[in-house]
Amino acid sequence: MPQDWAGESERDRSVLSYTESLLLPGTETRGGSREQLPVTLLLGARGSGKTTLLRAIGQWAAVGAVARLDLAELARHDQGPVDVLKAVAYDLAPRKKHVPHIALPAFRLMCAALALELDCQDRAVARRQLGQALAGPPSHWLPHVVQVGQTAGTLAGLPSPFMEVFRVLPTIERVLRHGQVLRRLSRIRRASAITSALDILVELNLAYHSASAEDRAVTERIVCGVFLQELRRCYVRKDWAVRCLILLDNADNQLGGEVLRLLVQERRGSDRDPLVVLAMAGSYPRALQDVDFGWQYATDGYPGAWGAGTAFDPQEVTAGLRVGRLRDLTRNEVDQQAKEVFQSTAAPPPRGNAGARWLGWAVYEITRGQPAATARLLGALHAFEPSAPWEERLRRGLQPSAELVHGLRDRLLPIDPPQGLRPALARASAAPDLAQAVVAHWLQTEAEAAAHLGQEFRAFARDRLRTMHIDTGDPLADGPPGTPHPLLRRLLLSALEDPAALHAGLRAEAAARGEPGLAAYHALACGDLAAAAAHLDAIFEQDTPEQWCAALCRLRRAPLPAALSGPGSEPWEQYEALVRHLREDTVPRLRTITRLLAASWIAPEPADDPATDRVGDPYRDPLGDPYASLFGEVYARFHTLAAAHTERVAWANVLQDKAQQYKEEPW
Repeated sequence: MPQDWAGESERDRSVLSYTESLLLPGTETRGGSREQLPVTLLLGARGSGKTTLLRAIGQWAAVGAVARLDLAELARHDQGPVDVLKAVAYDLAPRKKHVPHIALPAFRLMCAALALELDCQDRAVARRQLGQALAGPPSHWLPHVVQVGQTAGTLAGLPSPFMEVFRVLPTIERVLRHGQVLRRLSRIRRASAITSALDILVELNLAYHSASAEDRAVTERIVCGVFLQELRRCYVRKDWAVRCLILLDNADNQLGGEVLRLLVQERRGSDRDPLVVLAMAGSYPRALQDVDFGWQYATDGYPGAWGAGTAFDPQEVTAGLRVGRLRDLTRNEVDQQAKEVFQSTAAPPPRGNAGARWLGWAVYEITRGQPAATARLLGALHAFEPSAPWEERLRRGLQPSAELVHGLRDRLLPIDPPQGLRPALARASAAPDLAQAVVAHWLQTEAEAAAHLGQEFRAFARDRLRTMHIDTGDPLADGPPGTPHPLLRRLLLSALEDPAALHAGLRAEAAARGEPGLAAYHALACGDLAAAAAHLDAIFEQDTPEQWCAALCRLRRAPLPAALSGPGSEPWEQYEALVRHLREDTVPRLRTITRLLAASWIAPEPADDPATDRVGDPYRDPLGDPYASLFGEVYARFHTLAAAHTERVAWANVLQDKAQQYKEEPW
């Protein structure tokens, strides 16, 4: 059974197809457009499958020229952009059956020179040190330095006549005689006269190791220019049709941002090179967060949203840079993975004729397609003893103390979070979204005691990648920006020691602020069904029937207590226990509304009704009633309400339509 299904989903195949279209452009490479291929930055939250997808693309492209690097690993070893380019050149160098050898002698010469520690006080000593290190007659390496002169002239912004001179100079001596390299290097180092090609490499070395960040940046641009120029030369000479593929993982750190910025800058306005660059990042690199690179942080999220039902089509945010966001898996994609697990497991089939489709529905309702969670949950279900029923596997696997829950929480929350952030996020998960938690008394008190906590909490809440916010383009379905992914919220809620007490406090605060709907939400979450039903009864017929049904939907999405969704819970028994307080003399409408709320709270969500169910709260829990056995009760209570209001046509019609939602099984 596949463990991560990397490269197999429609989502992954769409990214692969996009990459293939850049690698194999058909006739476009021969006398066609000379536009530079953009760098593509793919953003994804933690656990969205960036690394596994990159690995799958690398394996698919392994027959060609491909380099795959983990920039986080390189950054841990204090590597810089030049080191990244060296690693790319190393990965591209091996000879392959259908790929001619890629030789970059000038680039390797420069890297060798930059790697040395030279005497920065005495140029003569530095020249001797460099000459001895290069070890060989000058004729072996001097001709390649012509490339240095050409690149240096380009980067200096010299007038075009000077650049033309560099293109036609046949020897390094003529390059030096015309003095353009000297002029460029003097801008870097304010150095004394350079009289030999060896001086060029000495000056570049000293600039690279200079304390001046500007000197080092200029040197990196020269080296990158040499790398790209030699790569172009290789491709022009060989007339290859398939381009080089560079895959960069974890490009959201400082090193990743510098490398991406360098590649985008150096490729702008130059002849087309054969590079296809695909980088993965868990956040938008700081080095690209300015107007020059097409984007600055905004509350409406990151560029490159991936719409449902569409192919991967990243957004061009600036010349030479495209950005796309990696979406969660769709229901169909989860169904395919669940089918493999179902067919490979000798477990008793689910009740009725649900089969693999039921399993796909249940897993999707819990994970909402979050890739890491979907793979781990299916793996955990597969690992149970063969005789365990499917609903028991789900409930046991998702208990707060389960290894799966702890592992997923660590996987999806930030690495090494500031002190106090995780407990704060767990308490905040009791609110429908993190923006509502900001006004909670406990958070304000803790933020006053530790200023950094309030800052870190707000930074987390406003970052859609960190909250893993669902972004289908419909805010009424996805929730406001501070709404965490339903799976992340479930994992955070499972970390609470006394959720009922927390909801009780939030209920009191909402009532004091004059928010009866939110107070009823927290009342239901802490087990006070009577108070929540009384609120629904009080607002009945005050507004439109659609608004009342939306209020019911918001309440039924309140988190279920562990007793209602844990192992051993039977939906009908739990339902009867919830409504046991009702007496014969209870007002009929209140009795019907109470039973309707109790049954719909325990039951899973039906098929969406855009008119009444899009309330900005995507949280769902199918474990209270995994086989929708209470749907018949919900259907009957809606009809009872509709029959009592036949004189009001609008109400009767809407309530009957709501009843129809519960006529079919949700899977």
